[in-house]
Parts: sequence; C-alpha cells; structure tokens
Amino acid sequence: MEAMDVDGSGAICMDLDSYISQYTGNCRLQRLKYYVDFSQAKSQNYRLLIQTALECKNMIMYTDAVEALNNTCPSEGMAVNVEWITQTSKYLLNKVDRLEQDIKGYQVTQDKENIRRAYQTLGDHYHDCGDLSNALKFYQKSRDYGSTVTHTLEFLLNYIKVNVYHQQWRSVKIHMEKAEHIDETDPKLVRRIMLAKGLTEMSQENYERAARTFLDIPCDTWNDEIVSPLSLLIYTTLCALASFKRSDLQKLVIESNNFRQYLDMQPTIRNCILAFFNRRYNVGLNTLDLLKREFRLDLFLSPRLDALYSLIRSKSMKQYFAPYLYCDMVRMAGAFNTTVGELEVELMELVGGQGVIIDSYNRTLVAVETCPKGEVKRNVLELCDTLKFKTQELIVRTAILKAGLVVSSDVLASDEKPSTSQVKIGSNV
Repeated sequence: MEAMDVDGSGAICMDLDSYISQYTGNCRLQRLKYYVDFSQAKSQNYRLLIQTALECKNMIMYTDAVEALNNTCPSEGMAVNVEWITQTSKYLLNKVDRLEQDIKGYQVTQDKENIRRAYQTLGDHYHDCGDLSNALKFYQKSRDYGSTVTHTLEFLLNYIKVNVYHQQWRSVKIHMEKAEHIDETDPKLVRRIMLAKGLTEMSQENYERAARTFLDIPCDTWNDEIVSPLSLLIYTTLCALASFKRSDLQKLVIESNNFRQYLDMQPTIRNCILAFFNRRYNVGLNTLDLLKREFRLDLFLSPRLDALYSLIRSKSMKQYFAPYLYCDMVRMAGAFNTTVGELEVELMELVGGQGVIIDSYNRTLVAVETCPKGEVKRNVLELCDTLKFKTQELIVRTAILKAGLVVSSDVLASDEKPSTSQVKIGSNV
C-alpha cells in the first residue's frame, strides 16, 4: 500500500513497482502503459512494460511497447523477439482450439453450465491477451447459458470490466444499474458493483455521489480489482474535498471508522484532508500540488484532475471568506499561495455578482449585508397580493352563485356540452 512517499526536497515519489504490484493481468498492463506514456523515465519504464507484457503473454502490448521504446529511445532500442511471438501464438491458439472443442462436446450433451464456463474462460483469455472486442463477444455468449441470478451478475461484471478499460461510461452505467437490482450478498461482487458505480459517477462529474459511493466500500481483503485501495483513497479524497460541506467532511470522512483504515495507510493524504478541515488551506493546496504529478499518471483520474483541483481551490476560497463581512486580500493571498493581483482575478470569476464587493483600492473583500427589515417587507407585500387575488376569486364565485348560474351534476359527469335547458338561469340575470 505504501506506493507514495515524500523525499527530502518535499516532492512526492511513487514507487512504480509497489504501485503496479497492486494489480494483476490486463489491469496491470493498462495502468502501466498509461503510466509509461506520461512518465519521464521512458527507457526504464518501457522495459518494465515489455517485461510485464511477456509475463502476461500479451503480444499486442509487447510489440507496441517495443516499437514505442525504439521510437522514443533509439540508442537503447531492442529487437522484437520473433521466437517468443511464434511460441506464444502457438500456445494461445492451442488453448483457444481446446476450449472450442470442449464447447462442441458440451453442446452435444446439452451441458449448459460447462458451456457457460467455457465461454467465460474464452472471454477471460481474450481479456488477458488484450483483445477486448473478442472478450466482449464471448462474455455475451456466456450470458445465453446462464441459469441463475449469480450467472447474470457475473456476466454484467465482466461486461462492465471491459467497458471500464474502454472508458465507455454510458455502457458501464447501463449494466451497472442492472447489476444493482440483483440481490447479491457476496462482498467481492458487491464491491465490484460499487467500484463501477463510483467510477461512473466520477466520470460524469457527479463528485459528491462518487465520494459517497466510494466511502461505502469496506476496507477488507482486495484481490484482482480494477481499482486498488490506494487509488480508491485518492479518488475519494479529491471528490470529497471538491464537493462536501465542512460538516460532511468531518462526519463522513475524518470520523468514518471504515475510511480511517484507508487514511492510516497514507499519512500524507490524511494530513492533507485535516489541513483543509482545519482551514490551513496553504498546507492542503501545497500537498495537492506535490501530489498532482503522480495523480496525473492515473488512468481514470487524469481526465478529471484539473476540474477537481479547480473545484477544491474555489470551494476553499468560499469557505475562507464565509465567516467574515470584511476580508484582507493580502492575508488571503498568503493563505492561498498567490499574489493579490492573481487572487483578484480568481475572485472576480468566483464571487462576482454574488453579494460580495471586491475593493481593489483598499485590497479588501466586503460582503453585502442583507436588510432583514426590507426582506420582511417584501414578504408581506407578496402575501398581500396573494390574499387580494384569492379575495377577488371568492367575490366572483359568490356573485355567480347569487345570479343562479348552476350546471347540474349529471352534465358535469358526462363529456357532452350542456344545453340551454340544462342550465338554470336566475330571474335577476
């Protein structure tokens, strides 16, 4: 779990081996490839990616990684191992042929359960090889032979897993909602559903709902998941800081017995949350800035990282000013590690026209005081207008009744237009 540490200069260092060891199979390769594409130590990391692809027998990733290494670092390039590709291709083809022969035999005996398992094994095989299109194809076939609710849930989770790597969040959401309606008690399957739900909410910028979903995931034994405990901690922290009220941050995050187990694994992130809660925004923002480079290397977090950081900073500024009628912009600039000029530009976009005056000459923020007496007066006038309208309605209704204009109840019950004979007209009309 200790994949990040702080060096002597204050920079955050990620132990790549520890980070990657939290994942297995194609999930490890996908995350490692994304990390390598955006990291600085290209040669060393590409060699690690090549070695991992060899171990996972993923020929597609292997050839792509060798080509990328040769293009990026020609002096340290390497040749493609043609012999390994030939042997691996033969091994994988034999495995597929064996499974297809098993399926034909099961189809003769009408053994639906073994057919389902064989198709699922084929889907897993193509998934591990990086052929996600064929993986979806065989997962879909396994669904046709499912006979229990658990079989349906396994299919949905496999389908979700592949679409998560494709980042097809609309498809993930559709299948995730179907999985949620299945009554399942297996904690491993329930956790996978919740992880998919949280990732979907985060991808759609529903950060509060994403944080609440992640917070409900128990901190127990993890195995072969698309998200590691460390990644879950990072996602939850950023989504909570960007969307939670201060009271919710204390109740749902800091005082949560379940989430405290995640926080204890990473003291740096725990101290960052406490800094924001205790209004030490400069400390919290500095910590996030140090972590940002490593966060950028996360497959699912990177596309939303800038938006989350912007929301956290804006929210912190509002919380800083909220208790006061007057605020010194010089001190506020110091609290947010910026200059007064830059702070003024940020505040114009953040609180312009929202009951706050920016006094550039005196370098202060001034909250526009509301007048309780004027508010009460407006409410009374609105109430008077409402009562006047209702009184006029009653007067008109009374006049109609006095005039004797009455429509019989049997006409009201029918859809026909009442005739003149069915309407009683009084003598004073």
